[in-house]
Amino acid sequence: MATEITPITALPTTARLNLAREALAELARGELVERLRLDTAAQILRTAQRAALLANGRPALPAVMAGWDSEAVTAREYAEGLSPAALDALLVEGPRWAAALLREEPELRRAA
Repeated sequence: MATEITPITALPTTARLNLAREALAELARGELVERLRLDTAAQILRTAQRAALLANGRPALPAVMAGWDSEAVTAREYAEGLSPAALDALLVEGPRWAAALLREEPELRRAA
């Protein structure tokens, strides 16, 4: 069941201004980039977990990705708990792992 998203133009002017102010404040504080890094890391973890199941664990997940226990914490919580260096490693190793997986499992490439 898809959630319908209200276009921003349908919101009252006050609500649009508040959203713009909040977004600008987040950007000015330098928080937008960090939020996007954490969101990206969480997406990499969720995608890698699903893909690893399809490929029977080959190639092996990088250590920074394999450390996530999805039964214990969400992908976002795991990403938030990583050191800056480990988060950087996840953001670099995730795409490399995906590329290796697509090389080893050509049938998955057709979906890409």
